Parts: sequence; structure tokens; C-alpha cells
Amino acid sequence: MLLSNYAIKSRVAVMVFIVVFIIAGVSSYIGLPREGNPDITIPYVFVTAVYEGTAPEEMEKLITVPIERQLNDVENVKEIRSTSSDSVTFIAIEFLAGQDIDRALQKTKDKVDMARPDLPNDIDEPQVQAINISSDVPILRFALSGGDDLQRLRHLAEDLKDEIELVSGVRQAEIAGVREREVRVEPDLRRMAVYGISMGQLMQRLASENRTLSAGNLELQGDKFQIRVPGEFGLASELAAMVIGGSEAGPVYLRDVAGVRDTFKDLDTISRLNGDPSVSIGVKKRAGENSVRLIESVKAAMARVPVPPGIALTIVMDESEYVDTMIKELENNVASGFILVVVVLFIFMGVRNSLFVAVAIPFSMLIAFAVMSLMGGTLNMIVLFSLVLAVGMLVDNAIVIVENIYRNRLLGLSRIEASRRGAAEVAWPVITSTLTTCAAFAPLLFWPGIMGQFMGYLPSTLIITLCASLFVAIIVNPAVCSYFVGGKHMQRELKAAHHPFVAGYLALLGGALRHRVPVFVFSLVFLVLTVQIYGRYGAGVELFPDVSPRNAVIEVKFEQGASIERTDAVLRAIEQKLASYTDIKFFLTTVGMGSGGGFLGGGNGTHLGNIHAEFLDFEHRKGDSMALVATLRDVIGQIPGAEIKVQKEEQGPPTGAAVAIEISGDDFETLAQLSTAIARRIETVSGLVDLQDDYEAALPELQFIPDRDRIAKAGLDTTSVGQYLRMAIYGIEAGKFRSDEEEFDITLRFPEATRQSTALLDELFVPLPQGGGSVPLSVLGRVDYAGGRGTINRTNRRRVITLSGDAQGRKPKAILDDIKQRMETLPIPAGYGITYSGENKDMEESSAFLTRAFGLALGLILVVLVIQFNSAMLPLIIGFSIVLSLVGVMWGLLACRMPFGVIMTGVGVISLAGVVVNNAIVLIDCVLQHRRDGLDAHAALMEAGRLRLRPVLLTAVTTVLGLIPMAVGYSVEFHEWPPRLIAGAESSQWWAPMAVAVIFGLVVSTMLTLVLVPVMYSLVESVVRRMRLGNASPSR
Repeated sequence: MLLSNYAIKSRVAVMVFIVVFIIAGVSSYIGLPREGNPDITIPYVFVTAVYEGTAPEEMEKLITVPIERQLNDVENVKEIRSTSSDSVTFIAIEFLAGQDIDRALQKTKDKVDMARPDLPNDIDEPQVQAINISSDVPILRFALSGGDDLQRLRHLAEDLKDEIELVSGVRQAEIAGVREREVRVEPDLRRMAVYGISMGQLMQRLASENRTLSAGNLELQGDKFQIRVPGEFGLASELAAMVIGGSEAGPVYLRDVAGVRDTFKDLDTISRLNGDPSVSIGVKKRAGENSVRLIESVKAAMARVPVPPGIALTIVMDESEYVDTMIKELENNVASGFILVVVVLFIFMGVRNSLFVAVAIPFSMLIAFAVMSLMGGTLNMIVLFSLVLAVGMLVDNAIVIVENIYRNRLLGLSRIEASRRGAAEVAWPVITSTLTTCAAFAPLLFWPGIMGQFMGYLPSTLIITLCASLFVAIIVNPAVCSYFVGGKHMQRELKAAHHPFVAGYLALLGGALRHRVPVFVFSLVFLVLTVQIYGRYGAGVELFPDVSPRNAVIEVKFEQGASIERTDAVLRAIEQKLASYTDIKFFLTTVGMGSGGGFLGGGNGTHLGNIHAEFLDFEHRKGDSMALVATLRDVIGQIPGAEIKVQKEEQGPPTGAAVAIEISGDDFETLAQLSTAIARRIETVSGLVDLQDDYEAALPELQFIPDRDRIAKAGLDTTSVGQYLRMAIYGIEAGKFRSDEEEFDITLRFPEATRQSTALLDELFVPLPQGGGSVPLSVLGRVDYAGGRGTINRTNRRRVITLSGDAQGRKPKAILDDIKQRMETLPIPAGYGITYSGENKDMEESSAFLTRAFGLALGLILVVLVIQFNSAMLPLIIGFSIVLSLVGVMWGLLACRMPFGVIMTGVGVISLAGVVVNNAIVLIDCVLQHRRDGLDAHAALMEAGRLRLRPVLLTAVTTVLGLIPMAVGYSVEFHEWPPRLIAGAESSQWWAPMAVAVIFGLVVSTMLTLVLVPVMYSLVESVVRRMRLGNASPSR
């Protein structure tokens, strides 16, 4: 092999490169940014439009529909979802995978701008944004609590915010749980009538007086002065003393006709920590920053701000703890697997040869770290598990190379000649086996959507690491062996050839070759029986593994219009129940806001509330947190008039609800009836819990019905009358108030006592145009009581109601199958449809992709094998062994009572496709070498089996042992001294299904390689020989 020969010739240069790569790899590993989950760019763009005081149905008509109409023309859109609620429209545009998110964002902004003329003139400017999980989701959240003085907490929070935002790498620190300050001007209609002051005058004076103007520059005696008129008010008392008119008695001040209060906006949110009032701060990082180091810097900045006695600062969420724990666990698994692999190599290969092989693991990883650093990668749980998966595979190439070099050395060759010949003899099989493994993982690089971004680090990391291991095997190992490979006589090798285990294997292989047809038929029957047994006794199908959650969220929802006091009372009752559970570390309560779980957020409103319950760390819990969630669900139960949902934390990429049914159509009454009918039909399905729909009853409405004739005669129009009424009830922003570097609104709004009665309509006078006086509002229309709509959800411009539920005790797939069976007899009106979304949709999309990826991987492997062997039959033999390796996967899942994970097991199966062919390639290549040396098929198979038994077993055993710590959840904690054994690592719950699939599949495939592959080769050889004899006989 030219490369190996050159490496041996330039051994000194190779040694220097080894040192350089070690330094580069170590520094890259230290410098790689740490994060828990991979940095995901969500292919979503969000549009948020706020029009205060507007009912959901009007929001839909005035804002949602015009914007959706324009967005319908945007290219490469997969789905458009919208929510029209009280005062807010929220639209989520999901783009097809692979779209440039910045370009998609700009397209959406352009379309929203085109819709602007169709929107109300006084609407706030719609906000358009894309979300980056890395930089838009807080990495640290802490709460301040203690005492009832929220303003004291607020001032401390602002000091902390200012200090934190000075830290390099912090994008934003957001304060939550405080009421916004405002200066409120509350007109007294009777006093205004006495002084002859109209609302128009009041509004005009507020706007014109509270301004600072620049009058330009003035030169005086050669010096230039800037002329400024500081007209802004600095105190509420100054505003109250503003002259707004005059009378015979003198000037009329604002305080004469209105109350002026420095106060806060209406109470719409309440926050508590463990039952005490609190204020929280969420810290967001810039994309690409190292979360662990940044949070350390943020904590150091927080320590510089003194916290007064009586105030507690509690860390509510700390991503660095999760990242640090996850990385340490995976590092422990890598180290534990490495030690197990080295021990086995030492036992089977001796000290010197095992060191030659073992060096491939750290050296390959260091090269991979250097490459990842150059590519701008991060160190996350997917990358680290990829290294766990690769630990045993990294020595495969080195084992084959070093074993063959050692064999040639025992034949009496010099170190240099043994290294050259040994590497050259197996170089192409080693290259081919690496290419086939990489070919198996290559299709996963094109995994679309969010799931692809999340799992895409696995194939890229494995391919980089495996290529690095090939470099080590072809370049480094021959160069090192040319210096240090042992040269003892052949007695040990000869003894190994007569080892009882080897003799037993050769006897088994010989018997199998004598009974080729029965052995082959038995393998086919065994495959069919395995599939049938698994189909009957398997543990079902899941998208991602069910792991013990670190927290849970309890959501409470009343009908719209429920007061914040009513919602708060229910949440306080739940808090009392939570306080008795010792496995709950703390709970954070938020009243007036949904949980925000998912892309579309949790919504806002006084009828909403949630409690975030954080559990103790994994190793400190007394029980299973999954069971605790089920217990909380039972203890909290149902509360009359409220919908209660207990949701456990879901790890991995964002997915939909466990069970979700979308009902679409045009008429909301029909949709509501269908939703009720479906809920009654499926609510008794076993394992289905927290079944709710997103249909909200309407907030009761008082409608002002305009008298168009009278309005027209008065020279007005319905829009101006409506805006005037809006100002009176909801209020309008009349300017900004600046004090002590703070900026807040000056709001013009009638006193609460006035707004609580329809008598306001008699007292409110609407100014007529062109100074024509004013007219009572009650003359221009009448008040009617009417119903309206609650939150209106739409998908692809059609109204939808979504029924969603969680799974408890059963897999979502099994629950959904039962639901579909019950739905078969439900009559659906024309024009209405039912779609099963949520986790089911994600599962179907992932299953379809992984099935295609497996087929493509198999095809790529066969192409590489055809090129390597220049044969069509040999690749088919090896390919058949890949299919039969699924037997091991199914028996492994049955033995461990694990469900088939669409993601984890599916990726494990694809990984197997690349791994299991390696041994078959080395074995078949050895058979072909012996055939070229003149041996017949039987003798060549027996000799190849003898020579390749140890390398085949070693490569299989090392891969299995590398995954054992992850599969069983046991590893050694190397970050402490002395090291200690860890039982039940948290990360193993997530990755165990993939590890089990690879371990059992590889064990079975190894047996197939050593027995069935020779049998199939012998069968094919016999068939080909007979065909040749048959073709030759007529010519005689």
C-alpha cells in the first residue's frame, strides 16, 4: 500500500504529526462550545400582531385573514397555523426543510408589509421573527423572592439585569413577574363638562405639551449654542399642573378635570416561588457561545450585586448543570468503554500489540475534535454519544492491520518489511470496510426538518471519527509498528491455532459446510419466526424513549373571562398539595400565562395559569419521577369549571402532543359538536389521559350597535365613534413619561368605577367635526348583550379544533390505533376533515425517512462491495447477512422489554448495516486470497475461518464492550477521586435502546459472519460450478 509504505519511510515525520494532532485535538476539545441539545434552527417564522381590546373573531377578520391571504403566496411553505385570541394574532409559518431561514424571514416580512394597508390604522406594527433555540430560549433562569414588596424585588432584578448584560456572550436578560409602571390620566366627565373641556382638547394638549424640541443652533460672539426646548414632564405632579384650557375664573389645570396617578398597569400576571411572591430573570446567550462557561461568568456577575437580607435568589433553571451532567456521564461512558476494550485487547493480543491498537481510540477522537472545531461544531449529547458508539469501532481497522503485521513478523520478516507487507495485504479490505460503514451513515446526513438537525450530528461525527481511525490504521499503525512490533517465535501462534475454542469453531464450521442447505433453510425459518414472535410479543413502537423527566408543568385553564383571582385561588390549592412531595425541589407558579410549551406558546390571559415543578436531581430522587407525574395527575384530579393538565418534560427535539386529532372545517358550532362527539367516543381508551380540546368558550360581549343614520347626520363615521369608545374603555397611549432613565406610558383612560357601568355611554360626549360641539355617545347607538368567539385556531386558512392528550402506561402508537378503530363509525359532515397529528405525524415522517435511508445505505454498501470484489454474488451474500442481523435486534428488544424506537432503534439498525459488513469483508477477502493460492472452496473457507476468527471476534467484542456502559447504565465516575461506580446514569435511559439494538444485532451478525457467510459462499460456489459444468456439457 503506497500510503503505508510512505508512512513507514517517513516514520519520524509521522511521529511529529502525532504530537501536532494530539496538541490540536486537546486544545480543540477544551475550546469546543458545550451545549445540551444541538443548536437547532427551527424552519418556522412567526408573525405576532397586537390590537388591544379586540375580540378574537374581530382579530381573525381584521388581522389574521388579511395577513394569511398574503402569506399564501410565499414559496416553499409547508404549513401555516394561526391563533386569533383576545387582542393578539399569532401566525406560525413552517417552511420546507432546507430553506434558508433568513431568506424565509425576509419573504414573510415583505408579505406582512403588503398586508399592512388592509389592517387597522391604529394597530401596533406586526412583529416578524424566526426562533433559534440556542439564542432565543433562556439558558439560565433565577427567581427573587421574599416579602411582599414586589417593587423592591423589581429594583434588585433591574440591577442584576444591568450587570448580567455586561457579560460578553449574553444576548439579553429578561425580567418577568413585575407590573409595568404607567402614569394614568383618568378624566372626570362631569368636571370636564363644567369647564367645557372636550376629550379632543385633552388628548391634543397631552400630545403637544409633553415634548422636547430642538430649535437649531445659534452663534453668539463666535460660540455656537444649541437651542433646546425641554417640554417633557419629569414628575406626575408636573403633568397634573399642566394648563389645558381657561375659564372666567382663570386657567384650567389637568388636575381640575382628571386624576393623575403614578401607578401600574392592570394586574394581569402573578408570579410565586414556593408560594412566595417572586420576580424572575431569564438569561439568553448569543448563538455559538459555550453555555457552561457563559453561565459561570453570569453567576460571577450576579455575585457582584449585593442581595439584601430577607430576599432569596433561587436558580430555577440552569442549562449548565444539565449540560455538565450529560457531558460527564457520556465522558464516563467513553472512558469506561475504552478501558473495557483495552482490557480485552490486552488479554487477546498481549501488552505491546494491544497498545498499538488501543492508541487508535484517543488519537482518532482527537483528530475528530480538531476537524469539528474547524467546522464550527459544538460538543453536545449527540456528539458525545456518537463517540460512545464509535469507541469499539475505532479499533476495528487497527486490529486487522496490527494482527496482520504481527503475523508477518512471526514469519521471520523484519519490523519494516512486516509492517509494509502486513499493511499492504489487508489495506483494501480495511478501506472498503470503512467506506461501507461511512456509506451506512451517509444517508442520515440528509435527514430533513428539525429531527434531522437534532440527529444530524451523529452521522457527521461518526464519519469524521471513522475516517480518522482509517488514517490511524493506514498511516500511524504501520509507522509505529515498524519501530516497536514484537518478534517472538511462532510457538504462541501455533498454540493459538490448536486452542479448544478454535478447534470447536472449526468443527462447527465444518459441520455447517457439510449440511449447507439445512443450515441456510434453518436461518430463513428462524428469521420468519423471529419476525412473527416479535410482532406478537414486542413492546410496541415509540418515537423517542420515555425517560424520567426532570420537571413537570401543571396547566390550569378556565373559560375566557375568568378573573385572575379565581385562577390564582385554584393554583394556590394545587401548591398546597405539591408541598408534601419531597422529590419536588421547588415549584414556580405563574398566573395569567400559559406554560409556553411548544412553538406556539402557552398564550396569555387571566383565565390561564401554570406551575413548573422541578424535581430533585436524578441520583437524589427517592422514587421514579415518571411515577411521581402519574401520582400528581391523580392527586390534583379535576376541578369544576377548569381544565387541568399535568405534562412531564420531554427531551429531544420539539415534537407534538402524544395524541393529537385535528378537526377542520368552516363553522365553529359544527366543529365544536364534532369535537365533543369524538371526545366522548375516545375518552375511555386505555392509557389516554388529560384529553382536552383547544376550543375556548367566548368571552361574554357587550356590543355597541351604531345607528348609522344618526352618526352620518352628526358628520361622523362608525370608525371614529368606535375608536372614541375604545379610548374611553381600554384607554390610549397619550405619550411617554421619562424619569430616572426609565420610560413608561402616559395612558388616558376612564376610572375603573366609570368603566364598570353602561352609564358611561350617557356621560361620554363625542366631539363633532369642525368645532360643532359634541353629542352623547348613547344617542349614536345602543348596547346589546351578545356572544362571541373564544380563541380561533386555523391551519392552512381553515378553522380547526385540536383534541390532544397524553399517554400514561401505554405507548402513544397503541393508543392511537385504538382511537382510529373507534373513529371508523363516526359520521363526518361533508366539508369537514379529521387529521391525526402530533407525535404520530413526526413518527410517520421519521419512519418514512429512516426506511428510505436504510435502503439507500444498503444500496451504497453493495456498490462499494461490487467495486471491491468485482462480483455481484459476493456482495449479495454479505448484504443478506445485514438483513439477518435484524434477528438480533428483535431478540434484544424482546429480552430487554424495550419498544422499537423509531429514532433510536431505527438509527441503531442503520448503524448495524455498516458495522456488520466489516467482518464479512475481511473474511471473504481472506477466502479469495486462499483461492488464488490454489486451495479449493472448502479448504479456503476453513483456513480463512481459522485465521480470521480472532480479528472477527475482537472487532465484535470491542464494539459491544464500548456500548455496554450505555446499555446497562453502569459506568465509572472518573471526574472524582477516588473514582466510584455509577449505577443508572440518566443519559443511559435516552440512549440504551440504540445501544441494545447494536449490541444484540452485532452479536448475532458475528455468528452469521463466522458460520452462515461461509455456508452461503459455499452454496453459491457450488451453484456457479454446476452451472458452468452444465453449460460446458453440450459441447462435448
